[in-house]
Amino acid sequence: MISELAKADDRQRTFVIQPNPPLAWSALFRVFAAMAVFILGIGVTCALVGLPLVLPFAGLEVIVLGVALYLSAVRGSVREVIRITEAAVVYEAGRATPVVTCTFPRHWARVVLEKPPGDWYPGRLLLRSHGRQVEVGGFLEEQERRHLGLKLRNALQTDAVVVQVYSKSISADRCRGLEHEA
Repeated sequence: MISELAKADDRQRTFVIQPNPPLAWSALFRVFAAMAVFILGIGVTCALVGLPLVLPFAGLEVIVLGVALYLSAVRGSVREVIRITEAAVVYEAGRATPVVTCTFPRHWARVVLEKPPGDWYPGRLLLRSHGRQVEVGGFLEEQERRHLGLKLRNALQTDAVVVQVYSKSISADRCRGLEHEA
C-alpha cells in the first residue's frame, strides 16, 4: 500500500510504503485462541481415546502457530518512508522508529526499476546515487512497484524545476519605449 503526502504550498513530498495491513492484534489473538482450542481439543480427545502421544504434538503445533502469526504480524507492520525535499532524498525503514536511514543528494538520485531475471521472480525498485543503492518496496506487487517507480520519478523531475511567476508584467508600451531608447 502506497500513501503520498504532499501539501500544495510545501516543496517536500513524502511517500509511505507498507504491506497491506494485517489483522489487528485483538483479532489476531481471537483467531489464535480459536485455533488453539480446536487443536488442543483434538489432542485431548485423542489422549482420552488412548493415543497419548498426540497431545504433545498438538501443543507443539499451537506454539508453532503462535510464533508464525506473531512473526507475520510483525513483518506486516514494517514501514518505508521516502521524503523528497529540495536538497535530498531521505529513505527510512523500520517499524516504530527508523532502523535503516539513507540520504541521497536529490539532483543525483535516480529511480531504477530492474527487470526480473525470469518470469517467476519479482523486479526490484532501487534508489541510486554515487554508487550506493537501496531497494524500495520489496514487499509490493509488481504493478504497485511500477506505479511507485513512476510516482518517484515524477516527483524527482517535476519538483526540481522551479517556475517563477511574476505578478507584475512589463506592459507592451513600456517595452516599446525601451526599444526606442536604445
